[in-house]
Amino acid sequence: MKEIDKDREPTMFHLHDVQVLSISQEWKATGYVHNREQKIIVVMEGSASFRSGEKSGMLGQGDVLIISVENATDAVSLLPITQSLIFFYVALQAAHVSCLEGNWKIAAACLPIQGKRHIESMALIHHQIEQLRLAWKQKNQDQTTLHVLFMKLWKKVSASISQTERQPNRHALLLGVAEHMNQHFAETFQIEEMARYSGMTPTVFYQQFKEVTSLTPLQYINRKRMEKACELLAEGRLTIPEVSSEVGYRDVYYFSRMFKKGMGVPPNRFMKSLRMNIAVLHPALVGDLLALGVPARALIPVWEQKKQKRPYSLIEAATYEFDLFRLRQIGPDLIVGTNQANVWHEQLAQIAPTQLIPFKQTTWREHLRLLAEMLGIGEVASSWLYYYDLKVAAARERIRKKIGNETVIAVRTWDEGARLFGANRRKISDILYGDLQVNAPKGMDRFAFLDVASLDELQEFQADHILLFDERKQRTDIRKHQLRGNVYHAEVYPWLHYSALGHEQAITEALVHFAE
Repeated sequence: MKEIDKDREPTMFHLHDVQVLSISQEWKATGYVHNREQKIIVVMEGSASFRSGEKSGMLGQGDVLIISVENATDAVSLLPITQSLIFFYVALQAAHVSCLEGNWKIAAACLPIQGKRHIESMALIHHQIEQLRLAWKQKNQDQTTLHVLFMKLWKKVSASISQTERQPNRHALLLGVAEHMNQHFAETFQIEEMARYSGMTPTVFYQQFKEVTSLTPLQYINRKRMEKACELLAEGRLTIPEVSSEVGYRDVYYFSRMFKKGMGVPPNRFMKSLRMNIAVLHPALVGDLLALGVPARALIPVWEQKKQKRPYSLIEAATYEFDLFRLRQIGPDLIVGTNQANVWHEQLAQIAPTQLIPFKQTTWREHLRLLAEMLGIGEVASSWLYYYDLKVAAARERIRKKIGNETVIAVRTWDEGARLFGANRRKISDILYGDLQVNAPKGMDRFAFLDVASLDELQEFQADHILLFDERKQRTDIRKHQLRGNVYHAEVYPWLHYSALGHEQAITEALVHFAE
């Protein structure tokens, strides 16, 4: 077969390989590459980047990749960017066979559809894929049967395929790459290779990855390694060399230098500082301690909250009482709380060293620093805040690009009415109008919060976006109030949880609501 017939549909197929594969790591089509072999990949679940010779790009569920392999350099490779990838793979040779005046002619052929395409409905071809796969698995199956089954499949694919390649969602692509790093951060791979697989130039890949994640790819991997290292060190089950190996560093001395650079303290000091059980007297402090790397199992919540409802409000005038007998039984190594517990300080101090911080007089950033200093790891708080500020800056820019100068208001509803959070309200205003710097509607700067009898009164502010916290079991019927603007339903946590972890998670949610 010396010539190639590119103009006509092939009439004969010879199959070399048929598989349905599930992979979580890089895969390459290995083995002998036949002359002008055709390869078909159909993604059934997940997404991946692909590379074949000079061609590269992304594949998602329902995407089809058809490649004509001329030599070994065109071999196809896939790199999953989701936790797993399931795909259908066929390798074959195609030819056009004809007979003219008794003379048979065979010409090598390419499949008439090449490159990346999309199948509008996978259900239409799933049955044919399964039939072909089962036939291939049978021993001594003849090529005639396989040829007939493949022809049925190819006709379905041709009929179902979209002739226009879908433009990749670059934001989703980069999030997929970040998720792949989350799953495989301990492995060794080249960042430049990730850029090539993404279909972008390395410069564009670095720039846009940082825009989405706030970190360069290398910073992102190192940060994930440090977060896992903190978790393992705090658990105390592994030695430092074992932790180093677990998170991808073969040289324990290099790991120690990287840990100190990233977290501010050496790993042995971090490990020793967090080997204690801490009784927590105020719920918001849990989020700060978790942000510092204290394991959840080491935190003992001992607060008892009495709630007193106000008219038209579910915001409690909260008072706290503590079961001192239970605390003595627990025997914590440290007790932390707020100055609301000052009246119990003497009794608490008799049980364990007690540290009470001024809660309402100081910001959540100061809470984080004070708690870190209590544990002897003040540098860890500085490191956490550094990365938080990077995340905020990236989120602020993405939200600005999406909503520009449009206004945002936050509202909490319940059966008796609603509360509007003003620009002077701690917690919500710190996130929306402080860190993210979105615009508040006119008049919001005149109050910290405003209780109203009905959501209808919200219309006066003419907000473009409404962040709605609903206390009821069923979401508020916004149609009933004919609310103008985009309405986003959200949970009270993390937005009203005044802690480091609460703020970080609220920034993540803000991106979902206002930027994606």
